[in-house]
Amino acid sequence: MSTVPAEPVGFPSTVETARVRHGDGGPSPSLAVVEAIADLADVDPADLPEKGVVLYDHVDPDALNALVAGRPDADVDVSITVADYDVRVGSDSAVARRSRD
Repeated sequence: MSTVPAEPVGFPSTVETARVRHGDGGPSPSLAVVEAIADLADVDPADLPEKGVVLYDHVDPDALNALVAGRPDADVDVSITVADYDVRVGSDSAVARRSRD
């Protein structure tokens, strides 16, 4: 995985988050979302479906990629909920955190 150490970004500082950068030779935005969630779940991204986390059940990955990929100078901020995770996807990274109950 290409995660950056967990850090709060746009979320309260007491919340555990995982950030994965996308673009510039890295993963696509949708894959960055999957990798960030997998990092928080402490599983391999390929094992997320076994945990009940399937990105396509929550958002069209191709549409997400088209919306944010290749726009490094744009002010893009997409917020989605994927299973038990809140995710923000910006122009260069995806940040995931566990949803509050």
